[in-house]
Amino acid sequence: MEVYNRVQTGELAGSTTAVQFPDIPCRMVWIKAQIANATNVYIGTSASVTLAAGTTDVTSGLELDAGEMIGPIPIHNLNMLWRICDAAGDDVTYMAVG
Repeated sequence: MEVYNRVQTGELAGSTTAVQFPDIPCRMVWIKAQIANATNVYIGTSASVTLAAGTTDVTSGLELDAGEMIGPIPIHNLNMLWRICDAAGDDVTYMAVG
């Protein structure tokens, strides 16, 4: 098992427009949609991330329901990811280790 030197956690407010995650160097990250969210959060890899709309495209983010978590994601910086939400009050939390 690998041991990491740094662990950072945080909460990010929801947004109905695409917002980049903060600049945090890391090696692995976990992202969780808050359990109190009313709707979904979508995680993508560019500023063009969109909500899922029931059509075939290459911009829809990975959908997280309230309380759902993804990870570990091996990534060099948390800012490689973007988020967008169905509702502005739908927040996410993260844990980045490096």
